[in-house]
Amino acid sequence: MEAGGPPVPPVNPGGQAAPVYQGGDPLGAQPPAARPSGLWWGLAALIAVIVGVAGYFLGSNHEADNYKAGSSGYQAIYQTGYTAGQQAGAAAGTVVGKKAGARYGKKVGYAKGNSAGKAAGEVQGTADGANAALGGLSGWDTGTHYIVTTIDPTLAGVPAAINTRTAMAKNMTYALCQSNPNVICAKPEK
Repeated sequence: MEAGGPPVPPVNPGGQAAPVYQGGDPLGAQPPAARPSGLWWGLAALIAVIVGVAGYFLGSNHEADNYKAGSSGYQAIYQTGYTAGQQAGAAAGTVVGKKAGARYGKKVGYAKGNSAGKAAGEVQGTADGANAALGGLSGWDTGTHYIVTTIDPTLAGVPAAINTRTAMAKNMTYALCQSNPNVICAKPEK
């Protein structure tokens, strides 16, 4: 194309002139589009900012709707917190309950054990004291008279212990022996 002259149609590879279309492009192509101006880019950026801010506020309002009492979002949030609270409360309550139960059980167990221990200790102590006082001798017959000798006991708190015993027989007289006053002598009654 010459400057200032009429357009010259291009030539096809076959040597024929190409048809000229309106707009001056032989192949029907559009002329190159004009590049957007700075004003266009400024408006596009402003619109993008407005759409972004509007989207933010619409999303915020939607999120705020979740916190309104009675809404489905509120119910879901409430149920999640309620379930988590129940589980945490049950776990904490179990720990506290076990500790309190152990303290109470120890206190009650000590009181019962102490009471039972005292009773059993008294029974055992009485039996041990009687056994020590009777010199470990068994086979005592009730209603039978005995002659006994005593010694110092080996068990503290027992004033005397039986060293020997002799069952008294009918028709016998008992007295200290003249040859040894530490021994009892028996002789038939006259």
